[in-house]
Amino acid sequence: MALAHALAREGFSPVIGASAVYADYIHGEGLGFAPIRPDADDLTGRLGMDLGEIARKMAEDDRFLFETLIFPHLRESFDDLDAAAEGAVAIVSHSLAFSARLVAEAHGLPLATVLLSPLMLSSAFDPPLGSKVPLRTAPVWRIEFAYNRFLLWSVSQAVALWAEPLRRLRRELGLRPRYGLDLLLGSKSSSAVIGLFSPVLAPAHRDDGSRAVIAGHTFHDRFLGTGTLTPELEAFLAAGAPPIVFTLGSFVTRARRDFYRDCIAAARRLGRRAVLLAHEEDAPALAAGAPGEVFIATYAPHSKIFPRAAAVVHHGGVGTAGQALRAGRPQVVTPFLGDQFDNAGRLARLGVAHVVDGKTATQDALWRALAGLDAGHEARARKIADIVRTEDGAAAAATRIAALVGQGAAIRERAAC
Repeated sequence: MALAHALAREGFSPVIGASAVYADYIHGEGLGFAPIRPDADDLTGRLGMDLGEIARKMAEDDRFLFETLIFPHLRESFDDLDAAAEGAVAIVSHSLAFSARLVAEAHGLPLATVLLSPLMLSSAFDPPLGSKVPLRTAPVWRIEFAYNRFLLWSVSQAVALWAEPLRRLRRELGLRPRYGLDLLLGSKSSSAVIGLFSPVLAPAHRDDGSRAVIAGHTFHDRFLGTGTLTPELEAFLAAGAPPIVFTLGSFVTRARRDFYRDCIAAARRLGRRAVLLAHEEDAPALAAGAPGEVFIATYAPHSKIFPRAAAVVHHGGVGTAGQALRAGRPQVVTPFLGDQFDNAGRLARLGVAHVVDGKTATQDALWRALAGLDAGHEARARKIADIVRTEDGAAAAATRIAALVGQGAAIRERAAC
């Protein structure tokens, strides 16, 4: 959303292609929208699973995301995006939006691949943290870099073996074959690779490639016109000491409904007030049994609530991590799946966070992690916040994309002469 607004400021008319459930949100922001299958509601219906069950399955099985959620729907996603791309001057794609990459190639359009977390860089110099692969996490010697590079290449080739549906669709469309990470992430075939996260999490390295740029965090947490705290939450915040803010984001909450009761218990053991950002289906039951020093909310803009927190406990999503870094607050990160473990490791490496595995987090583990946050975490968090507050990743990315479009237009003009 932030990137679309930044592109509009560059003079483009961005169209966001996404599940139909986001139509009202995107239209409400005054942006173009194209529904792309599979729709989220249709997908849960087909699978007979709610979002919590899907989150649990993704955490348990690395192949579930590809084999169940993405690959069976490649053709319908491609068809919808192909129609939406009529008259487009460029495609901007998430690194796992495979069909978007195919549309860009089929139309001969510049492709900007957006990486939302450092995990997708797969750098031998700064490899994924918390990985199951035995990488050297702080390489110094040349042999360590070579070792990491070989392991990352091997993993990419192994993962690419799952991608036969993607290879098959490429053949049907008459597109040239691609291999390894380039097949999956477009690491070589993209016109630009843009990291929408802070360089403090992952600075650029020479093996990221000349097309890569780390643009910085993006900040857009207004939802359906809501960009402020409710009067009730404002009153709670004003009535006492800064609380600990607990959130699992919009997806993982469905997989750990018990988590928030452990959060309440941990906060009470510490003698601290707490704000819990819970799923709307769980909030009434949590609120009914919550003590007066705990406030339950279904949504609050992170940019408004985090700066007023004593500490932030979150799942490790990169957007939430960016907001906590900008707020300058110490963190406890409870990663559950995917890139969250890598993000958590990077926050711990910065000295601003403790990490507790979200899949097995207990009241006792949360209490110990929160109790372990000290003045050093506070000081480092404030120092890093001074850096992150200067970032506007969406604007930097939009400038890079505008340059790509201009380069493409110049090339076509020369070819026509």
